[in-house]
Amino acid sequence: MLACIIAGLPSFAGTEPQQPLRVGSEIGFLPYVDIDDQGRATGFAVELFEAVASTMDIPIDFHPGRWDTVWQGLKTGKLDALPLVAHMPESEGQVEFTKPHTIGYDSFFVRKGRDPIKFIEQARSLNIIVLRADAAHDALRSRGFDQQLVLVDNLADGFRLLASGQHDALLAPQLQGNQLRHRIGLESIIVPGPLLKEYRREFCFAVRKGNTELRDRLDQGLAIVKANGEYDRLYRKWLGINEIPTFPATYLAWGVSAAVSLLALMGLWTWQLRRQVALRTRELTQANQSAQAERQRLYDVLQALPVYVVLLSKDYRVIFANRFFEQRYGKAQGRPCYKYLFNRNAPCEVCDTFNIFKTGGPLDWRWSGPDGRDYEIHDFPFADTDGSPMIMEVGIDITEVNRARQALSEANASLERRVAERTAELAKAWQEAEHTRDLLQITMDNAPALMSYIDREGRYQRINKNYELWFGYTAEQVLGRHIRDVHGEALWQTVEPYLERVLTQERIDFEFQSLFHDGNLRWVHGTYSPDVDAEGQVRGFVGHVLNITERKQAEEALLRLNAELERRVLERTAELRRNEEQLQASLNEKEVLLKEIHHRVKNNLQIIASLLQLQADAQTDSAVRELFQDSRCRIRSMALIHEQLYKSQDLKTIDFADYVEQLVSHLHRSFAHTIPQVTVRLDILPFTQDIDHALPLGLIVNELVSNSFKHAFPRPSGGEKREIWVTMAQNAPGGLTLEVGDSGCGLPDTLNLDRSPSLGLQLVQSLVLQLHGRLTVERRSGAVFRIFIPGERIFSG
Repeated sequence: MLACIIAGLPSFAGTEPQQPLRVGSEIGFLPYVDIDDQGRATGFAVELFEAVASTMDIPIDFHPGRWDTVWQGLKTGKLDALPLVAHMPESEGQVEFTKPHTIGYDSFFVRKGRDPIKFIEQARSLNIIVLRADAAHDALRSRGFDQQLVLVDNLADGFRLLASGQHDALLAPQLQGNQLRHRIGLESIIVPGPLLKEYRREFCFAVRKGNTELRDRLDQGLAIVKANGEYDRLYRKWLGINEIPTFPATYLAWGVSAAVSLLALMGLWTWQLRRQVALRTRELTQANQSAQAERQRLYDVLQALPVYVVLLSKDYRVIFANRFFEQRYGKAQGRPCYKYLFNRNAPCEVCDTFNIFKTGGPLDWRWSGPDGRDYEIHDFPFADTDGSPMIMEVGIDITEVNRARQALSEANASLERRVAERTAELAKAWQEAEHTRDLLQITMDNAPALMSYIDREGRYQRINKNYELWFGYTAEQVLGRHIRDVHGEALWQTVEPYLERVLTQERIDFEFQSLFHDGNLRWVHGTYSPDVDAEGQVRGFVGHVLNITERKQAEEALLRLNAELERRVLERTAELRRNEEQLQASLNEKEVLLKEIHHRVKNNLQIIASLLQLQADAQTDSAVRELFQDSRCRIRSMALIHEQLYKSQDLKTIDFADYVEQLVSHLHRSFAHTIPQVTVRLDILPFTQDIDHALPLGLIVNELVSNSFKHAFPRPSGGEKREIWVTMAQNAPGGLTLEVGDSGCGLPDTLNLDRSPSLGLQLVQSLVLQLHGRLTVERRSGAVFRIFIPGERIFSG
C-alpha cells in the first residue's frame, strides 16, 4: 500500500532519470562497504542502497574509492550520493542526510597487555591512529586532539601500525575492527576496549547539499525496504545479528493441552464470578469517571511539554511516550527501548537508566539520541497501579547549550554552569486520581525550568516551584491571577503577541530578557505549547521557560575571541609574506651565483680541452697523440655535465638521457673521419641525476664508447654492419643496468679485465667500484659491457 501511494505522488509521476546516479563507495570498511575481487562495490550499505534504488526505480552507478576521495567528491558535486556516512555534528550542513539505517559504536583498540581505554579523555596524552576524514577523526579533532593523531587511508594499515608497536592506540568502530583484526590475523596481538559513550555512529545515506528531492525519495524507499523484509534479510546476511528463533512443536502441544484444561476449569467457576464482577464493575466505573478527567488533563499536559517523558518497564519496554518523543523517534508500539531506538537485539551496554532498579533512587545523567541530539536525563523510580516497578524518564534537549559550551571551550574560555539540585519524593498514591496529580506536579517541580499551565484567558492554573526561585512568588500568590497582574505591564506587552498566536493552535518559541527578583537581568527562552480539546478548541497552553543567560554570554565571548583571532592572523600573515619575499630574493641571488660558477667551470674545462688538442696536434707520435685525445674526451664529458647543470632549473640535477645523447654524439663526430659508416643506437631510461653520480657514469660511457670506436672495427668496411649501442634500463627489483656494446671484432681471449694494461678499462673498473656496481663482459660477435648499479646509488638524487 505504501509503495502504491508513493508511486502515485505528483512529484514522482512520470519521472524518468536521464542518467544513472553517480554513487560513491568507500574501500576497506567491511562489513558495510568494500570492493570484491573484480573491483566492484559490495557490503551491507551497498546492497541496501541498491535495494532502495531498485524500489524507487532509480538507476545507479557505483564508483568505489578511498573515503576522503569519495567524501570530497560528494561535497564538490562530482558524486550524487554515498551509501554510508556517519551523521555527526561536524558534518551537519555539508550534505543532506537521510534517516539513519544502522547504529554503531567505537572502541579504542590497544595491544594486548595494555590497560583498556574507557573514554576519550583517558587518551589525551597518547598517540592515536585514526582513519583520515572519518567520524572518529572528526570526534577527536573537535575535542582538541590534533598534534597526537596519526592518519591512515585504511583501517588495515592502521591495525598493522598498532601491531608493530609504533603508536599507543587505534580508534575505530568495534564491529569493523573485530572483523578486520580477525581477517588479517591480529587477534592475539590487538584487543578492543569497551564501547565509548561520548558519541556513536548513525549511519545514513547522504546526497549532495540542497538535493532534498533525492533525499526524500531515498527515505521513502528505505521505509519500503524495511517494511517488506528486505532490510532484515540484508542485515542478517552482512551483520549476522538478526536470527529468527524457532519454536519446538512439543511446546505447542503442551500449550494447547494446558489451554484446553484451563478452559474446562474456567467453565466451572465462571458463573460464580459474574455477580461479583458486575458489582465490582459498577464501583470501578464510578472511580474511573472521577479519575478520567484528571487523567486526560495530565495526558494533554505531558503531550504538550517541550521535553520528552517516557515510562519504562523492568523488561525494557516503552509503556508510554509523549508527543515530543514520538515526533522524534516514532511510535514505540510496546517494543523494548533497545529495539525501538537502535534496532538492537540486546540491551545497550552504555545505558545507565536501569541502574535505578539496583539503587532504588533517582538518577541524573546525559544521553545522545539516535538523531544526534543531546539530552539531560532525569530518571525516577515509579510504581504502577498494580505495584509493579517502573521508571519515569524526563529528557530535556540541551544540544544547543552543549554546542555553545563546546565552542567556548575551544576558544580556551572556561565557564561554570551552575546546576540547582533537584530533589523530590513521590508520595504513595491512595487512589488513582490523586496519584496522577502528584505525578504531574513532581514532573513539573523537578524540571530545570519555569513550567506553568495557563488558560485561554491568560490566568495561571498550575505552576512549578521555580516561580518562587526566579521571582519570589508562591503558588498561592500566582494561581488564578492574570499574567499582567503577576509580572507587570512591561512583560505582558512582550508576551501578549505570542499568547494570541498560541490560541490559534501554533506552537511558539521566543527569547527575551527578564528581570529576576534578585535584580539581575537575564536571558530566557520561552515555549508556548497549545492544549487542544477533543473539539479542536484551545483551552489553554503550557508555558516552558529556560534560563539561557550562560549560552548568550558564551556566544558573545566567542564573537570577541574570534575577532581578536582574526586580527592576529592578519598581522602574522603580513609578517610571513614579508619574510617570504626576503627569502625568495636571497634564493634568486644564490641561483645566479651557482649558474655563473658552473658556466665558468665549463669554460675552464673547454680551455683545458683546447690546450690538449693543441698539444695533440703538435705530437708526431700517434700513441702520444691518442693519449692526449683520450684526455680531451674525458674533460669534454665533465664539461658537458657543468653545461647541463647551469641550464637546468634546480641547479642540482641534470637530464641524464640528454647528457648521454650529447656525449655520444660528440664522440661520433670525433671519430667519424677515422672510423666511417658506424651507426650509433641509443636507448636511455629518462631520469635526472646529481653531479656526484652523473660524472662517473658519464666517464664510463665515454671510455667504453671510445674503446669501441678505436678497437671494434680495425678493418675497412666490407659491407658488414657496423653498430655501437648504449642502453640503460631500470631493473624490476631496483637498480640500473648500463649496456655498451658493438658489432665489431670482439675482445681478445687473452685479455684479463682485472689486470688490463689499458688505462681506459682500469678507469672503468675503478668507476664501477666507486658506484658499488658489478661489471660483466660478453665475448660474442662483438663486445658487450654490462654494468649493474644498485638503485640507492642511482636514484638517490
